[in-house]
Amino acid sequence: MSAPTNPLALIAELTHRCPLHCVYCSNPLELQNRANELTTETWSRIFKEAADLGVLQADLTGGEPLARTDILELVRSARDAGLYVNLITSGMPLDEARLAKLLEAGLDHLQLSFQGATKEIAAEISGTKSHPQKLRVLDC
Repeated sequence: MSAPTNPLALIAELTHRCPLHCVYCSNPLELQNRANELTTETWSRIFKEAADLGVLQADLTGGEPLARTDILELVRSARDAGLYVNLITSGMPLDEARLAKLLEAGLDHLQLSFQGATKEIAAEISGTKSHPQKLRVLDC
């Protein structure tokens, strides 16, 4: 059995915007702003081209991919291209209704990032009091 010659996953960094201020991710220099993000149409083309090359999975990440107002269209587009769709999120802007819409659009997997096992450590790392919201997302 020979090793695959094509990439198996596409890591799609959809945005640099994020509600957290993690020391390991935040850059003191100005990152690309919203005006410089790729459009829905461009990402849709990229998902199709990736699938045509044999890519199997799209990992939608950021920043916070849920900051994109077109996230449902992006999930749907990646799914329509035949990709397994994974969303890597802080969970901050997520609730049951939004999760249901993402699943309906074709989301296969959700990866929830935690900055620490306790609210104190998470707050120190993320610069926010986000840990309780992350725990609520787990109940969705």
